[in-house]
Amino acid sequence: MSHRVDAAKLRDLQSVTDAGLAYLPLENLLAELLTRLVDILEVDTAAILLLEDDGRTLVARAARGLEEEVERGVRVPVRQGFAGRIAATGQPVFIEDLDKAEVVNPLLRQKGLKSLLGVPLMIEGEVIGVLHVGSLKPRMFGAADLEVLQRVGDRAALSINGKLADQDRGLADALQRSLMPRLPELPGLTLEARYLPAAEATLGGDWFDAFLLPGGSLGLAIGDVSGRGFQAAALMGQLRSGLRACAMVERSPALAAELLSDLLRQLDPTRTATLLFLALDPQVGRIEMMSAGHPPPLVVRADGGRTYLELPTGVPLGAVRYPTYEDAEATLEPGDALLLFTDGVIERPGEPLDTGLARLGDAARDLYTIPGSLCQPIVDSMLPHGATRDDAAMLIARTHPLSNPLLLSFPAEVEAIPTLRRVLGRWLHEADASTTEIDEISLACSEACANAIEHAYAPGPASLEVRAALSEQGDAVVCVRDFGSWRAPRGSHRGRGTILMRGLMDAVDIDPGSEGTTVRLVRRLGREAA
Repeated sequence: MSHRVDAAKLRDLQSVTDAGLAYLPLENLLAELLTRLVDILEVDTAAILLLEDDGRTLVARAARGLEEEVERGVRVPVRQGFAGRIAATGQPVFIEDLDKAEVVNPLLRQKGLKSLLGVPLMIEGEVIGVLHVGSLKPRMFGAADLEVLQRVGDRAALSINGKLADQDRGLADALQRSLMPRLPELPGLTLEARYLPAAEATLGGDWFDAFLLPGGSLGLAIGDVSGRGFQAAALMGQLRSGLRACAMVERSPALAAELLSDLLRQLDPTRTATLLFLALDPQVGRIEMMSAGHPPPLVVRADGGRTYLELPTGVPLGAVRYPTYEDAEATLEPGDALLLFTDGVIERPGEPLDTGLARLGDAARDLYTIPGSLCQPIVDSMLPHGATRDDAAMLIARTHPLSNPLLLSFPAEVEAIPTLRRVLGRWLHEADASTTEIDEISLACSEACANAIEHAYAPGPASLEVRAALSEQGDAVVCVRDFGSWRAPRGSHRGRGTILMRGLMDAVDIDPGSEGTTVRLVRRLGREAA
């Protein structure tokens, strides 16, 4: 049987690959290309497999006669089987008798294929995928067949690469936006962060996060997943969510990190990640922190002093099966700034790490005096041309004294009360209240908030307002206001919160109104010292 290529059909294919395919979405482009290729070469099957970001696996993206490849998401390791050998060598492969050849994909035999011919899809000398065709009858593919298939492969590679680049840019922007966390807003604390992808990679594995912990402390994290591209970015997102979950189970940063390391090994045992995780208590400024192969945080003191915090450095997450991490402690005073960063901020080719750390310390010299953006002046100094070789991420937390009066607004949810107590406790501490006064006033305020949450609102979003002020007579006056309508207590043995508040405070006034209820708590400070 003759398999001579018709010149008119070849010209038709060339016109489609040059122009017609340019306006099609990627999947439609591949399907149209294979349809015409099957007709021109008079074959029974055709398939395109594209290389994943890790460079180790081919994934079926389009097929004619082998549609199950795509439906099942067939994956072929590079160097293994028919397509894997083409990707590894960058050379065409012809199999005359499939029964005598090594294949990884069982569908090829299940379909009854006898002969295969495949070529690499290459861009600038780099393999991006494999194009192959097959025949249900034994066939000796000749030089003309190979020439056509390689020509189609070369043109297809250009079209596919352009489509993938456009697709990657759109997906990268969307993914990057989704992976940037919203930083919480807390009184007496300013949080700001920046992420700069490397110039040659839209997405990378650098990440940061800030979130409230169950006890009312603030969790601060920054890390770096090995590798780049979508897989690294997707894994980074999983680790960020995973850390939040681990921190809900383990209050110790070190123990939470050990759980996260186990999670990483389950998600992708081939990758590692560095991590710096801190729990900041806003009441007293105490930091509990751990490191898994990550650079230490920089503290810029309110007087301009700068120091890198010392903490035990453990192995990166996922590096060993059973890692052990240790917690260390430090303290932030009002006005201090804490700077977390990834190695892309400080590392330069051929330069010692200490040189980069010293340069960052110099760049952050005036951080305590900057009224506006915290990150941008440091980014401008450290990365004037942007991140070139590696991603860069930065997270800054700066504390400052709480105002008098203090005004807080927070969700009417029981989970928000621990954070409220921490902030109110810090405000009372700055007002020179004793430990007993701080504990008792905070407890009374918590009871007032809990009552409002239970009695003032039906299920659904709502908020509370807390105002704390010092009177001229030395009283701490805390007002808790809701914006609902009070309901009767649910069940028996209720209503003890008011009794507790009256036992802890010098005065408790409850003022119900048509637009909400205000509970006014008064406690004289300083009687213990007197």
